[in-house]
Amino acid sequence: MKLLELFGRLPAVIMYDLDGTLVDSVPDLAWSIDQMLSQLEMPTAGEDKVRLWVGNGVPVMVKRALADDMDGDLPGRVDEALFEKGYALFCDAYRASCGKYSDVYPGVVEFLTAMQAQGVKQAVVTNKSGNFTAQLLEGKGLTQFFSQVIGGDTLPEKKPHPLPLLHVVEQCGASVEEALMVGDSKNDVIAAKAAGIRVIGLPYGYNHGQPIKTAEPDWVVSDLSVLM
Repeated sequence: MKLLELFGRLPAVIMYDLDGTLVDSVPDLAWSIDQMLSQLEMPTAGEDKVRLWVGNGVPVMVKRALADDMDGDLPGRVDEALFEKGYALFCDAYRASCGKYSDVYPGVVEFLTAMQAQGVKQAVVTNKSGNFTAQLLEGKGLTQFFSQVIGGDTLPEKKPHPLPLLHVVEQCGASVEEALMVGDSKNDVIAAKAAGIRVIGLPYGYNHGQPIKTAEPDWVVSDLSVLM
């Protein structure tokens, strides 16, 4: 396995981001955002904009959509009453669409299967809320691969804070030197570096329109299949 060449050995635990790393979930998210905006009698956004807004959790994405601006989550940009109404509408729509239009990226299932067969512990660390994370993993048939699933509301902090990664490593009885993070955004890289964990960046996901290499992960690979 080429992962052995990069890492020097098989990691004791591999942590993965979800949206943009394992699953292309923007089609679901964009459909739900546009449903929300339509019900609020606001212009719809479409997939291209939503791809830029994903990565910091649902509340931030909803605020960006309501403001039609990447900085829509800044204080004072979106009226709180509008946000509360929009957030509820989005959640209703996303409960119906989560996993419906999304696809698992090529090579993901094969890599997860290979790592599981080698006895590597695997976990999801995402900023997506726990209930939607569970729904998406279940809908895409990925739940079986992960001993831990950490959502954005599981712990007091979420990425780019290192706490979720350090929590997984501790629960697995591993050290940071034995751990690996795989993600598609600067939040994944920042969290991993803050935790002292090596990180692989994937270029096909959601990094607010910026190449993942600008975040300076330890390695960038085209997809997970090249590590096999």
